[in-house]
Amino acid sequence: MKLVVLLLLAASPLHFDITDARGKHPSGVTIDAADPDADGWYQLRVITKSKTPPTLIWPCDGRAKAPDGPEPIPAIVIQPGDEKALENTRVVAAIAAGILLNPNHSAPGPEKAIAGLVNSDDAFAKGVGLLYAKKPLDAIGPLAQALRDRERQLTRVPSEIYPAAMLYGRALFEASKFDDAALAFLKAMNQRPSDPAARKARAEALIKAGKPEAAESLLSN
Repeated sequence: MKLVVLLLLAASPLHFDITDARGKHPSGVTIDAADPDADGWYQLRVITKSKTPPTLIWPCDGRAKAPDGPEPIPAIVIQPGDEKALENTRVVAAIAAGILLNPNHSAPGPEKAIAGLVNSDDAFAKGVGLLYAKKPLDAIGPLAQALRDRERQLTRVPSEIYPAAMLYGRALFEASKFDDAALAFLKAMNQRPSDPAARKARAEALIKAGKPEAAESLLSN
């Protein structure tokens, strides 16, 4: 009995559906979740015995929170330097989303592959591609659809909803739709109440919308 309890305590608190560059489930690869923050988001780490461990590209910031249902959390890993990875739309969209959501990202992305996202049938991939191409007005529709799809799932996965809300908000903000952008960033904050990026983005949208008083509490806390 004690052994069972110890094993349960040692097990990862999150369950993942891990796929690779070819959309398959890689053998011998697991994800460890540890050090949850105040909002219940865990830092993720790829576990493998391989001499060349794969890189976790989704969730794009390497963090996840428990879903509100039984479904696993989508995760994507790729081998460094795998050119075939750029033939997978989900992989390219994950890379592009990570670049867009990381203000400190300076390394060039796979520009040609990302440019092809605008022709995707997948709403998230298409929206990310359009936003990356600096076409925020065109990106609004696909990203709105992507966010709705994620919010309507029977199992809502925070690590899927948060980036969709942030990217949707950014598209609205860059298209000067500041009130709508503030609402989109609020959806991101609902997933990560303490997240500095979401709080700052919402505050900036509120200020642009002529509501500086509403932004004060976000900037002061």
